[in-house]
Amino acid sequence: MTSDDFKTLARRTLSEPEQAARWLIAQDWPMQARWMALVLAVSVSGVLAYVSTLAFPVPEGEVPAMLGMSRQPLVLAGMQMVAIVLGAGLMAGVGRMFGGHGRFEDALLLTVWIEIMLLIVQAAQIVLSLALPALAGILGILAVALFLWLTVQFTKALHGFTSGPKVLLVMFATLLAMGFVLSFILAALGLMPEMPQ
Repeated sequence: MTSDDFKTLARRTLSEPEQAARWLIAQDWPMQARWMALVLAVSVSGVLAYVSTLAFPVPEGEVPAMLGMSRQPLVLAGMQMVAIVLGAGLMAGVGRMFGGHGRFEDALLLTVWIEIMLLIVQAAQIVLSLALPALAGILGILAVALFLWLTVQFTKALHGFTSGPKVLLVMFATLLAMGFVLSFILAALGLMPEMPQ
């Protein structure tokens, strides 16, 4: 993929996300290339998070645990890789439960492309934070909206669904169920914070 192809695909993703997703799936890239794209995306994301902590340091005693992980790019990249693979598995598996026909390989490719689109926003957010911090905050909110919108549109393209609201509803239900299951696992491992008495 050339830089011109990349720019065209990025623009098409914002204007016609379903068409962009179908184009990505139609390329039928080998699985090795998809894994390499995933590793590259999470590596760049980890580096950007680390650069952000250097550019905007937080006093040592005020660093939340999750924010502290951004100072360890390899750990952050590993966690993001697990999250993206899990997200691709859910996108493919839950969709098939509702009559879809998408494959995990294609779901992985689409979730990696969503991550790449979010990296562009993340880079712009870092630059804006230096000049216009208020706009950077708005961009962060837009990034969340972009993630949800692209996930819904890509899921529709992957499985051949037609209803965006239904996909969004199932997505939220899946996230709630995953949160419920993870809370039990974390509690069983003793990783949940103790509730104050």
